[in-house]
Amino acid sequence: MAATKKKNFLTGIVLTAAVLLRAPGALGAPAEPDLQGSLALEYLFRLTRTPAGDAEEREKIYLALIDECPVTEAAEEAHWALSNLYLDDFDEPKEGKAGEILELFLKRYPSSRWALHVENRLLWLRGEVRAAP
Repeated sequence: MAATKKKNFLTGIVLTAAVLLRAPGALGAPAEPDLQGSLALEYLFRLTRTPAGDAEEREKIYLALIDECPVTEAAEEAHWALSNLYLDDFDEPKEGKAGEILELFLKRYPSSRWALHVENRLLWLRGEVRAAP
């Protein structure tokens, strides 16, 4: 048990160091593809440690995950979670921002298994209905 905690602690330190040691000019740029999975896990861990009521901090974490880890499944999920955050967790819903992040999703992941859900939410945000096939 103590060895597992030590290993998890050391893994956290290494991941945090990797985030902090990235080139300052590259902030917001995608990480190296082989590092994106680990970095995404670090962002997801930070989300679990961020109070649910702190929408601004959660937004920052989601945006960083989306920008820096775009090839991960976590980034795809973060688009949807961020749209939920914009619609539900701010004092006033931010429908425009929710739409923007969902449009970005469709641009980045047009063949995603979640694309139809994203398209439907965008239609809902616009007050439109999908035409029957």
